Amino acid sequence: MSDYRSFRLYRFSPPEKTVSDYSEAEREAFREQFKPAAKNYKVTTRIFISIGIVFFVGFFISEKNNSLLSYLMPWLFLGYIVVFISFLLVSSPVCPACKRKVDDRIETFCPECGGRVRPRSFLKSAQCLSCGEDLWRGRRRSFRIRCCTHCGVFLDVKGL
Repeated sequence: MSDYRSFRLYRFSPPEKTVSDYSEAEREAFREQFKPAAKNYKVTTRIFISIGIVFFVGFFISEKNNSLLSYLMPWLFLGYIVVFISFLLVSSPVCPACKRKVDDRIETFCPECGGRVRPRSFLKSAQCLSCGEDLWRGRRRSFRIRCCTHCGVFLDVKGL
């Protein structure tokens, strides 16, 4: 199965093992291995959003007051650089079971419940066959990532 993704050919290769191939002890070990990566991702995302909001509000306030604009402009520029660098550094966590990015693509398993997914078509988004969730992405995704979409291993209770 191939698909165009960002102007390059993308081939999906299923992982060697899926959720049913692992024992309960292995799945629990994967959850424990994933906790630091999930915490880091959540903290970094919150910092990224907070910095963006602070500097957007600062730019809006400085537009209203020109004397304040000349003082704040270098700081706002530095803030935008920090936001850009932090945006580049935020990477999605990797599943400890299949070693693939968790936030990459919805292929076989639902990120909410770990059930099987009906693949997306030209006009329809992917849909979970277990929970019925429509899995679409726009500016934000419509789901929380609790399970790996490639191998189906349950990773995080709260979700990313």
